[in-house]
Amino acid sequence: MSKDLEIHSLSAVEHLLVHCPDRVRYVWIQSENSRAKHLEKLARAAGIPIEFPRGKKEGEDSVRAKILPFQYQELKPFLETLRPTNRSLVLALDHLQDPQNFGALCRSAEGLGLHGVLLPRDRSVVVTPGVYHASVGAVATLPIVSVANLGEALRKLKEDGFWIVGTTLGEGATELSAMPDFEKIVLVLGAEWEGLSASVEKLCDWRLHIPLQGKVQSLNVSAAGAILMYA
Repeated sequence: MSKDLEIHSLSAVEHLLVHCPDRVRYVWIQSENSRAKHLEKLARAAGIPIEFPRGKKEGEDSVRAKILPFQYQELKPFLETLRPTNRSLVLALDHLQDPQNFGALCRSAEGLGLHGVLLPRDRSVVVTPGVYHASVGAVATLPIVSVANLGEALRKLKEDGFWIVGTTLGEGATELSAMPDFEKIVLVLGAEWEGLSASVEKLCDWRLHIPLQGKVQSLNVSAAGAILMYA
């Protein structure tokens, strides 16, 4: 059974209290600054229990929240929600490992209006308190789909009319500006060091790279992902 999560990010706590307070069990507040009072007001309005511990220790967070375990979505119902839409953009992560990169990508994906994120269950990052922090709570309002086999999930999306677009620095990759304007896209990003796995790359209809002008010839996956999602 999944355990409750405890998050310490003020921005993440605020995002949850505003957009999905039903996921918050209770809040600790150990500060009287304006930000903490605002969060206290949100919690009270939502009927969430609040504790005011005394004796805040040095380095201890001023606001914390206990929240329900994260609920991943299943692929089949997720696909059903996409079928009525004319234009869809989904992010798929091919065994990403770093929680900070995952959180940053989810923050960009949610902010840019993506329809969801796919990630494999094994050998992959999961939603942790650190991911809530890095995403400023965006994971709470972004569908995240956990799949047993990423390749099989991509095949199902292809059957539903999606173009699979992967990112790579290898030969044969197309510059971002040259990609056609498809209506339904799955953007696939690889792991931090390995990039796309061979089996996933074979499923890609298009392979893209971002042309760089400086001496550095690669970008962090979260930076590259933000550029590609916006484009």
